[in-house]
Amino acid sequence: MFAKSCVLALLAAAAMASPIHEAQDVTLAMRQSAVTTQQLADFKIYAEYSAASYCNGRNTPGQLIACSGSACNQVSANRPSTVATFSGFVTGIEGFVATDPVRREIILSIRGSSNVRNWITNFQFLSGSCDLVRRCRVHSGFNNAWNEISVAAQNAVRQARSANPSYRVVTTGHSLGGAVATLAAAYLRAGGIPTELYTYGAPRVGNEEFANFVSRQPGGHFRITHGADPVPKVPPFAFGYRHTTPEYWLNGGSSRTIDYGIRDIKVCTGTLSFGCNNGLDIPDAVSHMYYINSMGGCSPGGFDVRVAGEVADLDAVFDRIIEVDREYIKENRMPNNSSMTV
Repeated sequence: MFAKSCVLALLAAAAMASPIHEAQDVTLAMRQSAVTTQQLADFKIYAEYSAASYCNGRNTPGQLIACSGSACNQVSANRPSTVATFSGFVTGIEGFVATDPVRREIILSIRGSSNVRNWITNFQFLSGSCDLVRRCRVHSGFNNAWNEISVAAQNAVRQARSANPSYRVVTTGHSLGGAVATLAAAYLRAGGIPTELYTYGAPRVGNEEFANFVSRQPGGHFRITHGADPVPKVPPFAFGYRHTTPEYWLNGGSSRTIDYGIRDIKVCTGTLSFGCNNGLDIPDAVSHMYYINSMGGCSPGGFDVRVAGEVADLDAVFDRIIEVDREYIKENRMPNNSSMTV
């Protein structure tokens, strides 16, 4: 309760704070007009790779990627082999690099938080500078997590590329893992390694300059959201945070729906979009656990938001975040720099 009170106090202060420097011309050209059948298939396989990070972070080199239940059936069928695993002592971040001989890919998968409630209620919104582009700022916690594993992760990717020079590199992650995967892709690309990026329910990572920089880097960029999942709405844009673009929104069905067709996926562009996921005011924390897959299917004990009271408590926190951001829009007369493809 104390942690939640601190969050709400910070949000109230944010409504009166000066924003981090932002550019107003933030709408970027869409990379395509609609989702293809192949892209949906890719969304499914990388959702499984993201889910696999919850139970493969302690593998030994050469060990096959596998999941309990049906969390990564397609992935397991390809018999991907672990190159390396890594973890951060301070932040608790974990991940693995694996090679997929069927898809001819090197996968860097970073684990999200297995305790969503604790992560959100203890959330800190502080940002720090980054060296990717002028005026770049990123969330300090996400940056600390990336810094703990960056050397090991990048070395593993380079090792895998040396052994498989024709394989393409893909980074992926769910929730907190998606935020760190975004930083990983940004730095791998900046270091000369072509990288594709797929994230699921990722929060905002950095400011306008960071979001535009990552969105304009060469390489596929797919930020996937689901229904009214509240995690992509944090940290608040009142603190100067912006999303990478475009967004691919899984729309329709219930909180637990995982079967989506290409017509169910809407595409929104703009680093400050008020459409797609951000256009829904009523948060639904349960939807965060389902992204074309049960994302906690192989996490020991699953996600710690399954108790109804805890989900309601989370939704109350997000209600306040949404309210503060809406007030911030009105007070600052911020434009809706977004577009949506149906």
